[in-house]
Amino acid sequence: MQSIVSFWKQLDGAVHPQDAPVFDRHGAHGFNLDYPPPAYIGDIVNAPVIILDNNGGYDPVMTPGEFPDEETRAEFRARLASPAPLDPKARHVSPYYRSRNFTRLLETGEAALVNAVAYRSVDGNAPGVKALTRTLPSAQFHRNWLQTEVLSHADRGERFVVVHRISRWLDAVTPFRAHGNAIVSRSSISPDLSLAELSAVERFLKRRC
Repeated sequence: MQSIVSFWKQLDGAVHPQDAPVFDRHGAHGFNLDYPPPAYIGDIVNAPVIILDNNGGYDPVMTPGEFPDEETRAEFRARLASPAPLDPKARHVSPYYRSRNFTRLLETGEAALVNAVAYRSVDGNAPGVKALTRTLPSAQFHRNWLQTEVLSHADRGERFVVVHRISRWLDAVTPFRAHGNAIVSRSSISPDLSLAELSAVERFLKRRC
């Protein structure tokens, strides 16, 4: 599970060095690249539950407020380099992640969220977003990490995967559709987990006790 952290430790600024030349070739790509990207939230290395989301979201008022200075940007990059359970009091933590029905799981370290595409989309329907979902090296890395490291942990009963958002993960979610340690959402439009998803998570966590 550590490889995704090693990958994002290379981040210096707001764009991963492997992604930078790809963005340069796509002028109107549909992403905001002013701030460090939410590749994952929470203790991605140790959390027994992994929640799959599509990509970071951008709000023209809220997002700049999360990063008022370079210090908060550095703190965010440091958390990517050294993951830990969500600290809701940290200045760089988005109100979005503070107000989900699974926030408690992020805070206790029982769950972590990972985005298929790390960057914040301004317009999720922009043609560049769909194209870059396939071609960004970081997105390709996330899909490979899911299909190799996460899947092997799920096979051993060490991780439970909540496939909450599907589209940007492409076919990487296929092995989890009928997996005993996974659940695929039927309400992926909602930012919150469904009752079925939460119940499946709680059953898995109880089995681990």
